[in-house]
Amino acid sequence: MEFISQFIRLASRRHTKLSPILQRSLSGIVRRKFSNDRQAHNIMDTTIHSAGIAEIHQVPMSVIQRPIPSVLDEKKVESLMETIKGESSEDEVPPIDLLWISGSEGGDYYFSFGGCHRFEAYKRLQRQTIKAKLVKSTLGDLYHYMGSSAPKYLA
Repeated sequence: MEFISQFIRLASRRHTKLSPILQRSLSGIVRRKFSNDRQAHNIMDTTIHSAGIAEIHQVPMSVIQRPIPSVLDEKKVESLMETIKGESSEDEVPPIDLLWISGSEGGDYYFSFGGCHRFEAYKRLQRQTIKAKLVKSTLGDLYHYMGSSAPKYLA
C-alpha cells in the first residue's frame, strides 16, 4: 500500500507547477504550503486525486464548473455553513478537488464533481472564493466523468 501511495504522490507532484496562464487567470489567489509533505498528507488528504498535492488555493467560485447536479443533505450544508462562519473553525473544512484542464486553444477550465456540500455552503454564504486543490487533468479525464456530455469547446 505504501508503494501505491508513494507512486500517487510522485505522479501528482509532476503536475503541481502552475502554468503562466493559470497564474494570470488565478491572479490574487492565495497559495498555502504546509511546512512538510507529511503534514499535508496527514491533515488534508481527502481523495486519491489530490493525495500528493500540498498546495491549497483560494479559487474564485465564479470559475468553477459543476456539470452534475448535486443531491444535498440540508443538515450537512447547514452544519458546514456554521463551521465556515467561525474564524477558528473554517480551517477544519477540507478543500475541494478541482480538475484543472487547459483547453487546446488556450484557457484554463476548472471542474468540480465532489465536495458538493462544501461548495453549496460557501455559495449560500456568498463567499467569493473556496479552498481547493488543483488536480492537473486532461480532456480524457473529463470524459471519464461525463462521457459524451463532456464539453466540446475544450478539444
